[in-house]
Amino acid sequence: MRFAPLTALLILVWGPLWAQSAPAGASGGGSKRPPVVDPAVMMKEADALRDSVADPSVSDVRLHEGAAALFQNTQSQTPVVRPDWTPVDRENVDGHVGTIDGMIATGQERFAQYRDRFHESPPPDLVFSVQMAESLRAQKREAFDKTGSMAENQMGVFRYATNTLEGGVVSMNRRMALIATRIGEAFAFATLVHEATHARDREAGRLDPQHEIDAEMNAFRVQYLWLTTMDPSGMRMIVLRSTLNLWLDRHPEDAITAQSVKYLDHLIGLWETGGDKDKLREFVNTLGYEDDPDRAPPAAAHAPAPVRA
Repeated sequence: MRFAPLTALLILVWGPLWAQSAPAGASGGGSKRPPVVDPAVMMKEADALRDSVADPSVSDVRLHEGAAALFQNTQSQTPVVRPDWTPVDRENVDGHVGTIDGMIATGQERFAQYRDRFHESPPPDLVFSVQMAESLRAQKREAFDKTGSMAENQMGVFRYATNTLEGGVVSMNRRMALIATRIGEAFAFATLVHEATHARDREAGRLDPQHEIDAEMNAFRVQYLWLTTMDPSGMRMIVLRSTLNLWLDRHPEDAITAQSVKYLDHLIGLWETGGDKDKLREFVNTLGYEDDPDRAPPAAAHAPAPVRA
């Protein structure tokens, strides 16, 4: 059996060569240019060599000759190439304390950026939840918790009455105002989106203690839509978490940064579900949610970990 020992080498050598450039000032006037790799030509030759590796009728001698012909210049000359430029996508965090109004305004800004970039509106379910968040705020039914009773890991909660589908209020953990100084209001807004989805579901008769898992799955699904709208590649979350972890290594006493990293870990865990129904259910189960016909809403304060909503 013949194996393909050149596969890794082909990837290593030609993988980055998707773009090319001549050095500045190398054109005209008899200037001697360094050799420039033409990716289109070289990829055709690489394809031909790969086909030869897979063809049992091609002898080893011919195979070695083909490989030598392909790579003959790479050992004696340095090709001039320019790999594709991939800028690091960073979240703009200026350190100001988060507010409910600021989070909602940021949500609208990110919607506008999404429309400009993709020439389409964000997913309808997400739009409806953001509109609900705006409506709750306008009705004074959405604010930071003033009781201090929310557990450290409970970022938000939607409180409602069992005898009516109307009403209900959203409370955000006061820590989110400070966490926003580390991660920005756009990521903090993810919790408002989650709780506003609960408010929508309650009005539609889909939210009650007996079906908590389904309700959480839907809220996290819409929250996932928000993350993919504001951070399509997921790079902002990753870069932000890495930056905060570097700071935390030098300042382990910084409790707000530590909580911010936990919150980002929570969001990244949600991101990694890909919005898949089965993975969302598993995600919800790992957070300890369960259907409980005997429990009155909302849930009591949770244990210190993991971060929820």
